[in-house]
Amino acid sequence: MTVIFVFAALIAANIAYSVIDSRRAEDARQMDDFYRVEFKKSYDVRRETTPASSNWY
Repeated sequence: MTVIFVFAALIAANIAYSVIDSRRAEDARQMDDFYRVEFKKSYDVRRETTPASSNWY
């Protein structure tokens, strides 16, 4: 009987961890996407504002 309770507790803990981990992974993916887009925006602005004469070398 105790073994059944232990396995049930392990299954419940595994499900809870999976749900929490998937939410955390989704948040991390969204942050990566945000920083990738912001870096691209700042790179495009720097490239457009840099005079062509400074790129001669």
